[in-house]
Amino acid sequence: MPFFGLNSSPSEKRSFQVVAYNVQNLFDCDGVSLYDDYKPDYYGPTELANKLETLCKVLKRIGGEKGPDVLLLQEIEVDRTPDAHPSAVDALIAKLTEEGLGPYEFRRGYDPDKPSEKWPAVQCLTLSRFPITASKLHPISMARPILETTIEIKGTSLTLFNNHWKSGASSPEMETHRLQNATTLRKRIDELVARHPNADFLVGGDLNSHYNHSTVYSESMKKTGINHVLGSTGKEHSSAMKPGGLYNLWHEVAPQERGSDAWRGKWGTLMHILLPASLYDQKGISYVDDSFRIAKFPGLNCVEGAGTPMEWSNELDGFGASDHFPLVARFSKSGFSKGAEEDRSSLQQVEGSLRKVDFSQALLRANKWGPQSLAPANFGKVFVFSGVVSSSRPISLTAQGHRLGLYSFDPETRKILFSRKKGESLAGYGRLSRYRGQWQFIIENTDWLK
Repeated sequence: MPFFGLNSSPSEKRSFQVVAYNVQNLFDCDGVSLYDDYKPDYYGPTELANKLETLCKVLKRIGGEKGPDVLLLQEIEVDRTPDAHPSAVDALIAKLTEEGLGPYEFRRGYDPDKPSEKWPAVQCLTLSRFPITASKLHPISMARPILETTIEIKGTSLTLFNNHWKSGASSPEMETHRLQNATTLRKRIDELVARHPNADFLVGGDLNSHYNHSTVYSESMKKTGINHVLGSTGKEHSSAMKPGGLYNLWHEVAPQERGSDAWRGKWGTLMHILLPASLYDQKGISYVDDSFRIAKFPGLNCVEGAGTPMEWSNELDGFGASDHFPLVARFSKSGFSKGAEEDRSSLQQVEGSLRKVDFSQALLRANKWGPQSLAPANFGKVFVFSGVVSSSRPISLTAQGHRLGLYSFDPETRKILFSRKKGESLAGYGRLSRYRGQWQFIIENTDWLK
């Protein structure tokens, strides 16, 4: 099923899209920021304009000229100068309107009436082309609030829980905060269902937890927010199942395709859309079966060859998109209809560890590096390089008159790199990247060195 196109099925044309997207730090340019990377020396009107331009292109690729129907966004700056300068939300709404996207109603994910020192650095933002009928915040100690928003689709309500849980997915200490995220959300869901047993709702956003979190971190985390408390499950809802669990749409795609983010050479699934049993019945709103998609567009928000997110950088006037891919699912008022009858048992599979990014195609397509390759469009691409070590700590390479840094997240590869002496020849494969204003190559493992 395409995101939006001429070959859309009749059921798709009657449905609407919900998108969960961490846009990676959309900040205003008032010069007042809790993050150093967004101070005036590094970020300004040009970077903001380029960021918004790319964001709108991604949204149009997902939802067509008017954009997706519902957006659950994360990492929108909370304005620190609300009376003196347009906020990131203001800039976003203005750009969406200029591009013909929407029109959207929206709700912010923080309480402006609280003292500014209580505001988070970034917030969730929910936008809807349908009327918004209610909204509330669920505060979290030491973390961003959960934004609950109810929209009305032709007389039927759908409640959206927009989340951005505490970061540090691998940290047991940070998991204590995510347990609070999950407990707060689970309590609210239980309250909603107790009052309205057939209530239609969904959970979306950046949970900073993998779909298989309890398996990946079974030794260090005996209890996880997403799996043990919230109740994320890989079993699609049916009449034979007990209500309460939330079906995680990562189980709509094969294990080898699961990934919304990549960190140090491994895929993660920090972004989520989770559904209750009420979206699998014949009443109100229903999920369009098998409509879940990862919105990746090579050359726009996806690195060609590698297939990883084209993360945003404030350098060189701002380039890239986000370090997360958007997730997309469709819903309708037509009642749930089971998709193609096929063996879906493999989709229930839970991977025991984080999967390595497969760079095999990127290596096969790797071009020889040259000075003309130093361009934002090549960020993240794999090149064949050769040169002479120009310094050992930090290690850098001189090639064709240009000095580039070298680094690896793999300890064994790092050990080899740091053992090289100034003046030695060095060749291999590297992912073109940036670090502190300098171009560098990331060497994934020892096989990348010749």
